[in-house]
Amino acid sequence: MSQWIQLFRSGARTGWSNIAVELTPATVLGSRIPRTILQAVFFILISYAAGGSELAKFALIGNTMHAAVFHSVIEMSVVIELEKWLGTMPYLIASPANWFPAMMGRSLAGYVEGLVRILLVLLILVPFFGADLTALDLLHAAPIFFVTVASASALGWLSGAISLPTRWGMLICNTIGYVMMLTGGVNFPVTALPPVIQWIGHILPMTNGLLAIRAVIDGASYADTSGLILNEIIIGLVYGALAWRVFTHRLNVARQTGNIEQF
Repeated sequence: MSQWIQLFRSGARTGWSNIAVELTPATVLGSRIPRTILQAVFFILISYAAGGSELAKFALIGNTMHAAVFHSVIEMSVVIELEKWLGTMPYLIASPANWFPAMMGRSLAGYVEGLVRILLVLLILVPFFGADLTALDLLHAAPIFFVTVASASALGWLSGAISLPTRWGMLICNTIGYVMMLTGGVNFPVTALPPVIQWIGHILPMTNGLLAIRAVIDGASYADTSGLILNEIIIGLVYGALAWRVFTHRLNVARQTGNIEQF
């Protein structure tokens, strides 16, 4: 257990160091914040034009969640892909230490940034498009935000593990993110979609969590939404287990064949 903690802490330090280098003031103010806010505003304004303030609030909650989920899918995929691009994959393959706690630690920074995106969108846009949303309502839904971002993170790990031998990682992540936007009830109710598309949405992260978030904000209890929350947790665990198996398989094949430069 102490070795796991040490590996987790080492990975966390690496993750925070990477994000500290990447998030310069110019990057944050010139790219990260404008992209997050303007993408949400675009869909919120369309919803406001189509259905007034109620539909705008619907889009605000949906795009707040999607901003964090999309980021988490990309960042968690990058956590795995960086091992390839930075040339550290051979060391990971050759090391007898368990890779899982180190990867968990490296993922921590991206997970926290996803949660910060939720806070950022809400702080800036609620005064304009969610006047009837209270801080208490949002705090009540906060644990579900945490669970949903974690569930999406597991899908990001799986995407990174699958795309590891290819150069298509970002393309796959972007495709996943936009599919989740279309099927997850971000800008319109899931029930408006054909049954097959609804089914796709419900096996992806975010859909169940977002339904639970909307219900809790509207006054439902955790008991009322326990089924949706449990589904979101199960989906995250399934994707996490698949990511574990796929990535472990890739490392084992590389060890067995001796081809540690295959990535």
